[in-house]
Amino acid sequence: MTMEFGRDKTALVVVDMQNSYCRAGGRIEKLGFPFERLAAAEPGCIRLVAAARKAGVPVIYTQYVYQPDYKDGGFIVNEIMPALKDVGLCALGSWDAEILETLAPGPNDAVIQKNRPSAFYSTQLESVLAAMKIKNLVFCGVTTNMCVETTVRDACQRDFRCFVVSDAVGEIDDDRAEVALMTMGFFFARVLTADEVFESWKVPLSNVA
Repeated sequence: MTMEFGRDKTALVVVDMQNSYCRAGGRIEKLGFPFERLAAAEPGCIRLVAAARKAGVPVIYTQYVYQPDYKDGGFIVNEIMPALKDVGLCALGSWDAEILETLAPGPNDAVIQKNRPSAFYSTQLESVLAAMKIKNLVFCGVTTNMCVETTVRDACQRDFRCFVVSDAVGEIDDDRAEVALMTMGFFFARVLTADEVFESWKVPLSNVA
């Protein structure tokens, strides 16, 4: 069944497009992961943000941030991957944690800070969406298999209508990306392209090239 959406009651969610994941010298690179594969999501995210602003669609950014002492890291940092603390990934106030300059939030954009993969866990995201009367969520960003998928699953289970933009998300390897998109598309979201979003928002492609 086709899921239709437009500008009304719709928001664009830009997930974790930060220096840590998408820039040389970011902590993801220091952990040995190919940041270039995540940075590949940047052009699509830039086009989507530009289109959202032209269409009057609210833009919401998520930002993965840990306290400098990582006391909020919990099980993930303390036991699953202590290297996150060792390299200083996304520490509050650091260059590593900053959102990419090319995607800098505007004065009317919401920024939701989080310290877990899901942007719904212990954040204000749900109350922000309720206040804005949002029903449809369009997702882009990184990583496809981690923070994007986890947030999409949580959004779907809260009965938001979810749309994942396949050419504006990034993952560290093809297998994880393929499985994540397949899983989300099977049960949690409609997977579509940026051009399909622009068509739905009635924004000419020439305006977002």
